[in-house]
Amino acid sequence: MRTFVFDINKTVAAAAYLTKRSGGKISIIDLLKMMYDAERTALLEWHRPITGDSFASLPKGIILSRTYNLIKREIMSTESDMEKWSQYFSPRDGHYVNLIADPDFDYLSVREREALDKGFNEITQLLQKYGRKNIANVLHKLWPEWKNPEETCGKRSMPLELNEILSVLFEDENEIENISLEIDSVQSAKAALQAN
Repeated sequence: MRTFVFDINKTVAAAAYLTKRSGGKISIIDLLKMMYDAERTALLEWHRPITGDSFASLPKGIILSRTYNLIKREIMSTESDMEKWSQYFSPRDGHYVNLIADPDFDYLSVREREALDKGFNEITQLLQKYGRKNIANVLHKLWPEWKNPEETCGKRSMPLELNEILSVLFEDENEIENISLEIDSVQSAKAALQAN
């Protein structure tokens, strides 16, 4: 299983960027769908993730796993990622999170912000067109990499591997392999930098 190097600063900045565009409060489901849409765009256009988060399929769609755990506060409060997240987001308020302070948005490049804007606009338009009740079914068709974990493995969630996403985004097997190797190389370099 390929893993990315999780970047809490980019994750906080990306989540805050989208929450701020929503007026400072955002539905958790909307936020996760917007973030995944942006990650998908990044993988398609420049073969890199934005946050380095891992992906999972849930019955209602695809999520960014660690981000979802941060939102649910299922990470120990003394863990540095949870401490960082808590500086900028209030504990969840039902199905919503609130931005309580602006992080450093400079962690996001121009093209990462553009991908986030695209994710925000696409999900917002789909919500307006189909409503919150139907959005999951619409996205299941738009994102064929999603698999229902309850039907596939009898669980509430299952990991979504990078190659499952890439095989939907790209048709050529050689291109998928080359992109995978490129991503591995970049992630190895990031891991080495974080270790120092």
